[in-house]
Amino acid sequence: MNSPIDFVIRPEGSTDPAALREYAERRLAFALRRFELLTRHVTVRLTDTNGPKGGFDSRCSITLRLVDGRYIDVEAVGAWPFASITGAAKRLNSAVRREVAKAHVSTRRRRRISADVSV
Repeated sequence: MNSPIDFVIRPEGSTDPAALREYAERRLAFALRRFELLTRHVTVRLTDTNGPKGGFDSRCSITLRLVDGRYIDVEAVGAWPFASITGAAKRLNSAVRREVAKAHVSTRRRRRISADVSV
């Protein structure tokens, strides 16, 4: 993926930050492969919300900046950091697909309206 990715990793556990970064890069590359020309910048924030208490405590939030200036924010919470990264990447893929579909429908409507006006 050619878009720059910023990582903010604040895990309290024993998970290696380099391994988390590598995993997140792989998941984002897979999730955004179809939309690479639309992406400008990605920020990944990974935090451990409960500390050593355990439970659902790993939160991953991803902010994607598109080339047209719009932002897409997604978030996922899981028991393990890798699970929260996977969930957030899946949600990001779905959100980008929705945005692209909305833009496509909007363009089709504009074309249809301009075709009706010129007739």
